[in-house]
Amino acid sequence: MAEIFHATWPSKVDQIMEEGLQPGIDGCVYLAGPLPAHAATFVAIRGGEFDGYEEVEIDGKIEKFPKMVNHDKIFVFSVDTDDLDPELLRESTDHSHAFFPEGTESWCYDGPIDPDDLQLAWEIPMVGVGS
Repeated sequence: MAEIFHATWPSKVDQIMEEGLQPGIDGCVYLAGPLPAHAATFVAIRGGEFDGYEEVEIDGKIEKFPKMVNHDKIFVFSVDTDDLDPELLRESTDHSHAFFPEGTESWCYDGPIDPDDLQLAWEIPMVGVGS
């Protein structure tokens, strides 16, 4: 058994536990490892969760800006690779090895991952949020 991980914001946990991990617009579920912190890094560097747009008045003109929601923790699901179809799992090249922690590995899974194949394994506090 080898574990790999998927990290997400608190607002997504209930849906994932109910529906599993669904591929995004690019057809892929992103996973990382070999440690849970490696997956959490992908979420943490975004700095917040996109929640639509808000209108802001600047010099008498209304502009739309991204609305971000900051969270105080990241949740990490573990996935046993024995539960995945190996034909759908491939290495991802979506990160710079110079920027991410040493040893970070990432994968794309080209299909959904059933909620029965997931374990909510970690709750990682976002140190310094709101400071």
